[in-house]
Amino acid sequence: MQEALKLVRRDLGSQAIILSTKTPGRTKGKNGTGRQRGVEVIAAIDYDFDSSTLKTKPFSQLVRDGSLPLRDFSSEGDSMEKIRNELGELKRLMKQYYSSPEDNKGDYDCGELKELKWMTQFLLRQAKPLNHCHLPEHLMGLYCQMLKQDICEETALKLIGELKEDLSPDVLEDKNRVRKSLVSKIERDLPLAGPIDLTPGKPRIVAFVGPTGVGKTTTIAKLAVQYALEKKKKVAMVTIDTYRIAAVEQLKIYAKIIDLPFRPVSSPEELNQVLAEFADQDLVLIDTAGRSQRDQSQIKEIRNFLKQSFPVEISLVMSITHKEDTLSAINHQFGFLPIDNIIFTKLDESYTYGSIINQLFKMKKPLSYITTGQKVPEDIEIATKERIISLILGESDIHYC
Repeated sequence: MQEALKLVRRDLGSQAIILSTKTPGRTKGKNGTGRQRGVEVIAAIDYDFDSSTLKTKPFSQLVRDGSLPLRDFSSEGDSMEKIRNELGELKRLMKQYYSSPEDNKGDYDCGELKELKWMTQFLLRQAKPLNHCHLPEHLMGLYCQMLKQDICEETALKLIGELKEDLSPDVLEDKNRVRKSLVSKIERDLPLAGPIDLTPGKPRIVAFVGPTGVGKTTTIAKLAVQYALEKKKKVAMVTIDTYRIAAVEQLKIYAKIIDLPFRPVSSPEELNQVLAEFADQDLVLIDTAGRSQRDQSQIKEIRNFLKQSFPVEISLVMSITHKEDTLSAINHQFGFLPIDNIIFTKLDESYTYGSIINQLFKMKKPLSYITTGQKVPEDIEIATKERIISLILGESDIHYC
């Protein structure tokens, strides 16, 4: 199979679409076994494109470079349904691929699958009578880059539309000036909170909320190490996640290693007492139980815990690996709490980062930190405009998984 796929890429280019694969079986030998007959691979490319061009550049790069002939499909009448049917079949094949056992997937790498998925989505968009088919070359390239990073189409079109209106024709011909203009627009609307800022003699209390499995406890451990060991501040840790014994033990172990005070609490009244005990600390970090965004009663329980006589800052922790609709549900339900800022985790497990922009623009809450792995305390960064923009424009990468 590996040899066959190499031949496909050699003859049709890296963007060839694998329609099906089959292993006929083995020839029978004297002892009942035999060697494999071989494999059958059916592949195709879009014959509207020059295959020699596809061998040297991926589909998305051709779009960004403006060297891909784009047609206005809206004028083709009856062919629209055929286009949709063909692309629907391609999506079905991709879904079948993803659900098939690992040993039947050949040697596709993640980049090839990502490119194939993006190509399908892009062609589906081209089948709509949208006016972005007529965008200037450099605007089209940035528009496609934003879509590849999963920035929602509405936001991407809004940003590109504003650039088209604001920039003069000579500026639109300059790729660097167009990019700088886009960066300026995103920077203008990108809310950032900065790091946790401490005031001498006044404890800062920060609670971390979010669904199960997004990395709240690990994020707290990273911040505790940074502030206690690197910045030499007095830090205490509290958990109200008494539902999961493992969560209590995990934070307790971190506290013991760093030699920090730690308290588990089981009621709002007990939390108030513990916070009074920690009045001499510079920073108090509170871990909360992971809650389903679908269970409003559990989120209300967290809110009751955090209604304290002491001011408590609330950070909503979300994983970039969640789908867009799940992230929207999370910020909608946890928005019942007075959220102060957002933390995005697990950037090392994703290949797209547009969800950060989508959610920040929707919630209108600032981003404080991003996390990039499991290592404590290294894999956490203060969110900066330069870093976020470089990620969503595909100019930097975080992949350790």
